[in-house]
Amino acid sequence: MPGTPVRDFLQSFSTDEKYFIPHPFLWKVRFETSNAIKGQINAALNKAGEDWRARTFPDDYTKNGSVLVAQTITIPGEQTSFQEVGQANRGGFLPGYGVTQRESFLTRQLTINFIETDQDICHDFFTPWLIAIGIDGLINQQLKCNITLKQYNNQGKLRKGFIFDKAFPTNVEGGGTLSYADSEFIVKTVTFGCKNYRQL
Repeated sequence: MPGTPVRDFLQSFSTDEKYFIPHPFLWKVRFETSNAIKGQINAALNKAGEDWRARTFPDDYTKNGSVLVAQTITIPGEQTSFQEVGQANRGGFLPGYGVTQRESFLTRQLTINFIETDQDICHDFFTPWLIAIGIDGLINQQLKCNITLKQYNNQGKLRKGFIFDKAFPTNVEGGGTLSYADSEFIVKTVTFGCKNYRQL
């Protein structure tokens, strides 16, 4: 006797691997060519007479292939703008509509919440990077890099991943409140724009 739809689903849900829901556990972040970007950051800041230098870069955090740990990643969605088209005094007819444009990656951004360590990567790398972009502008293509995100489950297996092409920071959360009281881990948010992104 065939099972009911609910029974069939629950049976597949418990035994068929494609229905499993892996528990998201860890985001790892990798910035390609970050060492080269560090040189470009310092060159731009030197031109402006800034004393703030990039004292570290993401590869400093490398150990056994791991780079940065992120608590939360916000992947941009897809958005298209529409506009009504037509003419006045159409009587009871509804106006038409059409596509005006796809929204850019400056509107739908990549946001990463980094867990802060004793070495402050926000003040030592991301803030100087953003200042350097303000000095040189995005014409300096060497101030852009690819960002690779990989999410692992609690068994250490790769769950999903994304590559963001020609990314650059647009906002760095450098501030925060520090106290001696018991508190959660300090998390700093960095927002990026990019040219495009794709799944691994």
